[in-house]
Amino acid sequence: MPSFEFSFHQTAAARRALPISSKLRGAIKRSVETVAFREIDQLANFELSIIAMSDEELLDINRTSLGHDFLTDVITFKIERSAGGESLEAEIYISVERARENARRFKQTFEKEIIHLVIHGILHLAGYSDKSPVAKKRMRNRERYYLAEIFTWSRNDRS
Repeated sequence: MPSFEFSFHQTAAARRALPISSKLRGAIKRSVETVAFREIDQLANFELSIIAMSDEELLDINRTSLGHDFLTDVITFKIERSAGGESLEAEIYISVERARENARRFKQTFEKEIIHLVIHGILHLAGYSDKSPVAKKRMRNRERYYLAEIFTWSRNDRS
């Protein structure tokens, strides 16, 4: 049985801007498990930290780590992958402010947009790219597939 260690953190600035509920945190964890163990080949041990933060905080990471001077909604880092590929440690950083703006722009709930960004990050860990039109279309199709599956079982979950 695969091993999965999950942590979710929200910076003080992100909590002030838009706190993440414990219910959404649970949905995020279930979504990660659903996508990661299907998409990432040979994965047996997975350690993931998701950090929700403000635009300014994520912009600072984008500048210092990637050399990009623009706002973004999600950044994914593969910290360590074992030689055989069975173990993976990673971090996903999400801007709650970009998520809120994306939700408004695409007429989605904030919760669905956060899950969408998490799925996007996991797909990057699985090797998907969004750098070319063809790769971006492939990645978007997988995102839509998982969003439909996750939100179907969310609606059926009475707990």
